[in-house]
Amino acid sequence: MDVQLQIPDILRPPSSQAELDIDIWSVEDLFMRRAVISDRSTTARMAQELGLHGKIVLEAFEHLRARHFLDVLKLEGNVYHFTLTATGREYALSSSDRCSYAGIAPVSMDLYTTVTMMLRAETRVNHADVVREFSDLVLNKKIIERIGPAFSAQQSIFFYGPSGTGKTSLAERLVRLYNDWIVVPYAIEIDRQLISVYDPTVHKAVTPQPPGFDKRWVVCERPFVIAGGELDLSMLQLKRDPISKVYGAPLQMKANGGILLIDDFGRQMVQPGALLNRWIIPLERRIDFLALDSGLKFQVPFEVLVVFSTNIDPAKLGDEAFFRRIQNKIFIGATSTEEFDEILTRSAARFGVALDEDSHQMVRLVCREFGRGRTYPSYPVDLIKLVKSICEYEGYPLAITRSVLWRAAELYFTSAAAAGEWQSSMDPTEAFTSASAVAYQN
Repeated sequence: MDVQLQIPDILRPPSSQAELDIDIWSVEDLFMRRAVISDRSTTARMAQELGLHGKIVLEAFEHLRARHFLDVLKLEGNVYHFTLTATGREYALSSSDRCSYAGIAPVSMDLYTTVTMMLRAETRVNHADVVREFSDLVLNKKIIERIGPAFSAQQSIFFYGPSGTGKTSLAERLVRLYNDWIVVPYAIEIDRQLISVYDPTVHKAVTPQPPGFDKRWVVCERPFVIAGGELDLSMLQLKRDPISKVYGAPLQMKANGGILLIDDFGRQMVQPGALLNRWIIPLERRIDFLALDSGLKFQVPFEVLVVFSTNIDPAKLGDEAFFRRIQNKIFIGATSTEEFDEILTRSAARFGVALDEDSHQMVRLVCREFGRGRTYPSYPVDLIKLVKSICEYEGYPLAITRSVLWRAAELYFTSAAAAGEWQSSMDPTEAFTSASAVAYQN
């Protein structure tokens, strides 16, 4: 990813308090909380640890020194070595009781909003881009033709179809279609409260960080955030940590500038209708509303591509009005014989399992026998993994044989021990009978 671009003026580091978007008291409180961590420090080290220009830190230092919070130990050039006075230590500990955050300085909510909207995704993808970025998957032309325009629109996307058809894999690869970067703040300040935003488990920082940017921001690839059955409405709200007194950003805020995948949609603790109602305004107007514990409500950007993925019949999730708010619907079904065979060939090569001239037909027959006539793309991948495990366990050569494949099928498919005699209580076509699904299958 090329991030050697012209840096917008708004993302250049402020070099004075007049250019800074947060108040000097915020810098001073943060200065004191950081200083109490170590017995001695320097203004140069403090500037580095707070991600602020040396002039801003020096100005805060002079204010705190005038209040008798700091003792100067020595001066080397223009760098002060200092320690806290007893009064300063008492003040710092009191500040830490109110909020223990002592990291990189925050940005203001106004600045965060401006930057997030300025760096909103502007997608210009074509057929070749989608084919290239999804080349590690075996997809039919209809799916490729639908994914490209749906992604380009940057509206919500709804993947639906039976389990094992690759919906999650498709959603995970959408983020590859972005070819630019965003910046994520370490923290945001609003009403003298802090919201922690940058999360290294979600945000993939560019390495090395390009020079010239305000150190309060991290240059990142566009994020991909996933939430499954564990999702509830509380995860979409601010939550204040009782110990640090810092709010954690909700999922959609961490996903700003990228993608939020709601996997297994319809299996969350919250009802689908309640979840979609929560996002009626964000999906339509690209803004969200959050609230502090104090009751203060405020507006934040909602620059998120929300992707839903489900194996539940859409008719059971909502009505026409419900789905009208989700702009793009893409059905993902079973593979063709040619696609199934290609997936098997790729999977066998990946895991070092030898195939012979009968392997493809044999695997297809077993999958149709045990899988009620269906050939989903997950079957050959998972069966190859099990074949490899069985061969390694028994000391066999890594190859598909009838006996090993049968054992793999018995392990993989539900009630496989009954082989062809197993009968499901559910009709195979029951799960997907909506008119849209039938239209896509035809």
